[in-house]
Order: sequence, then C-alpha cells, then structure tokens
Amino acid sequence: MKLQRRSAYISRNLQAQSTFRLILDAHGVGVEGQSLIHFKPVPFGMVPDADWVFFYSPRAVRFFLGNLPHPLSPEVRLGSIGPSTAQAVTDMGYKVAFTGTGEPETTADAFAEAANGQRVLFPQARHSRQSVQKKLGSIIKSTGIIVYDNRPAADFPLRCPEVLVFTSPLNAKAYLSRYEILPGQQLVAIGNPTASACRSFGKEPVLASAPNEEALAQAVLHCLAGE
Repeated sequence: MKLQRRSAYISRNLQAQSTFRLILDAHGVGVEGQSLIHFKPVPFGMVPDADWVFFYSPRAVRFFLGNLPHPLSPEVRLGSIGPSTAQAVTDMGYKVAFTGTGEPETTADAFAEAANGQRVLFPQARHSRQSVQKKLGSIIKSTGIIVYDNRPAADFPLRCPEVLVFTSPLNAKAYLSRYEILPGQQLVAIGNPTASACRSFGKEPVLASAPNEEALAQAVLHCLAGE
C-alpha cells in the first residue's frame, strides 16, 4: 500500500480545535484521529473512605465523578496525573489539589510528598497499569476502584499515513498486533510506557518531549522533516 504523504494518524478522537490538529494543519499535514479502544462504564457501589482521590485520565474523572452515588466529602482532596486530567476535574466543578507532570514516575515522586501515609483512592480502567500506585507502594494506603472498561477494538482499518502517533500502550498494542508497519512509516509515542509497548513489537518510536498534544505534534513535524 502507498503511504499518504505529509499525513499523521493519532490514536485518540480529536476535537476540531485540538492543539494537535491546529499545529499540523498550519504546516499542511493531514490529520486523522480515532481511538482504537472501546470504553464503557463499570457500575460501582459504595465509595471507600479516602483522604485523596487520584485520577489517571480525563476518562476516569468523567466515569467516576459523573456516576457517584453520593457527593464526595469536601475534606477529600483530588489529584491528577497531569494538566489535561486536572482540567477534566475542574470541568466537572471540582477543585484540584495536586497536578502531576503527566509522566507516572515524576508524578509519583511528587505525589508521595503530598500524600505520604494517607488513604488514596484510584478510580481506574479495568486494564489499568496502576503506574503511580505501584511506584508509591507502601508510602500510601491505596485502594483501586474500577469505573470503566477499556478493550481494544475488534476491527479497524489499516492506516497509511507517514506518521502513526500512539497515545497509550493499549492503543499501540491494538494496532501493532494487527498490522505491520509499512516501509517509510514512523511511530511517535506519548510516553515511556507507550514507547515500551512499541518496542515489544520490535519498533523504535520517536518519544514526545512531553505527554501533551503540542509535543506530539512537534514530534510528528520532526519525523516529517527527515522525509
């Protein structure tokens, strides 16, 4: 199959005014965005008592805060892995007490100081990597609660852009387990866990400098600059 010149695919559903789309549009790069993961809510009952609720993603925010059986105590503080997740908390009408960098390791180190010895509830996907929980270990008293299911799509079309951008390990695995990378195609990973997922299939991606859409767009432009 022939590559679509100066084009990029990203494994998330993009808004019309997304930063990723706007930057690449300005450089004449065609953009397609579609998640390769299906999501659905998982009902949950009583919420365990906690000093903190820590969110890994905007989706976890929506599935948890949007389906609470009763309001959270005002004494419970809310934390997020990064700015986009913090914005999702704010959009739901709550205040954010801690915002990480978007990278699990640096976020866990900073959150350890804020939540040392305290009870932390982690609303998460059924297939969550639990990256912050695992790194913190016994520093906190952690409890996970599954609030949504995330499964790879069973069927999706082959993409032929010059650059494939993967925004999570599960998205990378969903694509790479189904299709071979075409000659001339390049990969971009949003962070180290996603890069590791690419490497498990023998593919070395370009690693974005930060886990946000601006950095992902710049990584795409870097790839295309060497075409």
